[in-house]
Amino acid sequence: MAHFFGCGCDANRSGFLDTMRLRTTGSAHTGLGEWLLQRLSAVYMGVFVIYLVLRFAIDPISDYLTWRDWFLAGPVRIGFALFFVSTLIHAWIGARSVFMDYLKSVWLRFVAQIATGTGLLVLTLWLVQILLPSR
Repeated sequence: MAHFFGCGCDANRSGFLDTMRLRTTGSAHTGLGEWLLQRLSAVYMGVFVIYLVLRFAIDPISDYLTWRDWFLAGPVRIGFALFFVSTLIHAWIGARSVFMDYLKSVWLRFVAQIATGTGLLVLTLWLVQILLPSR
């Protein structure tokens, strides 16, 4: 293809087609999926925090036994589990995006992602210990 849309320019020499090929070979769907997942996790976290604020403003819990009974109820534990899973997903996507955008050194990016992943894994294990009752 010597001419691009009759402009008289050599498309290969200008690099335009190579740039277009580069843009179309990547997976834009992955970025869109991550963006959507981060937004959905943020919405869930916001709604859950509003629920907690209203719940404790309307009917405060005054002692430990009432708190424990409320927390051990199935729907509440599921809500907290979803909240923390949303937080972990949100944190990982956000940190990974920052690392990919601002850490140009591959090894530094790798170390930062490993450290973040390890920290999130430790928090996940701690969360499982908290959410699973040991009665």
